[in-house]
Amino acid sequence: MSETTATPAATPLLPPLYNALEPLTAQRHSELRLRDSGYAFAARISAIPLAAEEFAAASRHYPIVFTAHAPHMPMVIMGLAADANPHVDADGAWQPGKYIPAYLRRFPFFLVRVAEGSDELALCMDTSAPQISTTEGEILFGADGKPTPILDQAFAFSRSLEAAMQQTRALSDMLNGLNLLQPTAVQFEQNGKPTKIDGFHAVQREAFAALPAEKLAELRDNGGLDLIYAHLASMAALPELAARAAAASPEPAL
Repeated sequence: MSETTATPAATPLLPPLYNALEPLTAQRHSELRLRDSGYAFAARISAIPLAAEEFAAASRHYPIVFTAHAPHMPMVIMGLAADANPHVDADGAWQPGKYIPAYLRRFPFFLVRVAEGSDELALCMDTSAPQISTTEGEILFGADGKPTPILDQAFAFSRSLEAAMQQTRALSDMLNGLNLLQPTAVQFEQNGKPTKIDGFHAVQREAFAALPAEKLAELRDNGGLDLIYAHLASMAALPELAARAAAASPEPAL
């Protein structure tokens, strides 16, 4: 499993939630263990990257939007406050019955390419993450220096998610190339007052409806139609998020 211990050529810009990334090696990390520490680490993140294959499950629970800046990757919106995730309770437990994005389930691991343009991937880890311990949990490397099953599983899951994100990037590029992704604002009434949520891209329904038959067939064949329908349906959850935000921060009495 050479990819597990390879060293990246350069440290990438850190993705959301990660404070650092170190390539995993038996020499440096033989004492480390992986434990279940819940999701308190995600209690202050309001938007989480999402893979296309997660749209169907995530759309039942959260709004799915696309980032305002290219490459317009999809995100699930946890809450409208910039530093709060209302789906994580004070004990770090995720709200029962709600979908947990794969991005969070992969943490604290992350795959990094060993060189630009290379297909070889190094499994890295944020050693400051609460899941990492020297006294609790399952060891990452055996006495022989080889990865344990828990580390093999982490690599396999990270590799699967990396492939899904690459496919998601291709689908997002396609939607953008068809001029479907446009700056969007959602307006509705909240507590008798007009409310507006913006700062993201979404599929424009008029542009989608105007696509020629051959483009619709292409979207159908590569999974783009399922993605679009799930995304559009999920947008109905935005008013609910606004209601929760209003309930959490009631207006002061006059």
